[in-house]
Amino acid sequence: MSEDYSIEINIDADGLTANLRIATSSEDAFKLSMTDLTKALKDKGVTYGINDEALQKIIEEKIFNEWVVVATGDKPVDGKDGYVNFHFSTEGPIVKIKEDSSGRINIRDLNLIQNINAGDILCELIPPEAGVSGVTVQGKDIPAKDGKEVNLPSGKNVTTSDDGKKLLADIDGMIVWDGSKVIIEPVFMADKVDANTGNIRFNGSVIINGEVGDGFEIHAGGDVSVAMTLGMVIIEAGGDVNIEGGIFGHSKGKISGNNIKMKFIQDAKVEAKGHVIVEDYILNSEVIACGPVVVKGSSGWITGSTVASETSIYTHTAGTENALRDTNLIIGYDPNSLLELEKLFEDIENRIKDFLKLKSSLVKLRAIKTKNGLNPEQEKLYTKVLSAIESIRQQITKLDTSANDITKRFDQTFEGRIYIEGVIHEGTVIRMGSGKKDILQEKTCIQFSLSEEQIIEEELSLSSDVKTLLETD
Repeated sequence: MSEDYSIEINIDADGLTANLRIATSSEDAFKLSMTDLTKALKDKGVTYGINDEALQKIIEEKIFNEWVVVATGDKPVDGKDGYVNFHFSTEGPIVKIKEDSSGRINIRDLNLIQNINAGDILCELIPPEAGVSGVTVQGKDIPAKDGKEVNLPSGKNVTTSDDGKKLLADIDGMIVWDGSKVIIEPVFMADKVDANTGNIRFNGSVIINGEVGDGFEIHAGGDVSVAMTLGMVIIEAGGDVNIEGGIFGHSKGKISGNNIKMKFIQDAKVEAKGHVIVEDYILNSEVIACGPVVVKGSSGWITGSTVASETSIYTHTAGTENALRDTNLIIGYDPNSLLELEKLFEDIENRIKDFLKLKSSLVKLRAIKTKNGLNPEQEKLYTKVLSAIESIRQQITKLDTSANDITKRFDQTFEGRIYIEGVIHEGTVIRMGSGKKDILQEKTCIQFSLSEEQIIEEELSLSSDVKTLLETD
């Protein structure tokens, strides 16, 4: 019997799809097999992606005069382009309100500055991906495009890693992204600190050309310079602090840094790892410095304040007549060390009590161990008690060392001096080392020093370091 049908194969232009159609006018006059269909495909060169289920369906369901997809190739997949993965926000300053460890939020902490430390990774190259070739239904490869490579952005105060894939910060500072360059700025500069800037927390130095609003804070890894007088603000600097005006702290203002310089200090707390230079006066404040404290004005004064230095204190006038508050001038230690020492002694006492309790438990467990041996639970407890005893012993040793360090500072004979160029008034208290001297009547042009644990008075004779600070602009 002659075949009353034809098997037609059509391959799409892209070679990815083969369609088969059985053309016939007499659908019952013949039978087809898989061999017939696969041979037709092979004769047309179709060898890849053949769908046997589709062929079987054509035979079983006698699908005639209708195109059916019977083979599918693989499309090529172009590789993804490489890109730069930034480790910072490129969108510019964005307000980020954060909770502290206790869940509280400071609405003044806007965190607008993106801080970076030297050596931190700023961005890195993500390499491109290779393309994956496709295959036509006739088994021919279809080439794919590989992803394109990109380059690291250029920058300032940055360096490239040895493998050329990362951009690293050369210095501590803040990140500035201008769309094509990564710039690390070592200085943050602003006209003022207010609700628009929020509190300043910056690794580098800070320059404020105007005022700092009450209640705001500046925390800097470097120097801090402010062009105006401060109020109830907090400034913490890893470097020097220079205030063109002074500070009216209203008992809430605090400044700390290395060397600190300003016109006056009133109702504030100032702590310096170096020296403190004040032009006019210190009033109702606490000033603590490792280096000299100098009120350098020709009529400068210290009144109603506690001023402590490990080296020297200089002022024209100390205290006032009929003062309501004592003026304390201290050489040799931070007055807060007394509170710290008391706390250390209290902690040592509590640790010793804990030690004795554990020691009692250990004695009982050892008695059981010697007599009958310990069961698994007791063995765990025994090990736990031994570990706790050793931990407490280390804590006591550490606390004792800290307490001894403070005590030695109190007992040490200091070479520091207190210099009064003008008048020291009644009601002023001098403390040097472990010695104390109450000023009961006015004295003029005098200095105080410590000799054999006794505070002595001498004729004024300024040291070279104080003279140098007095000559400082």
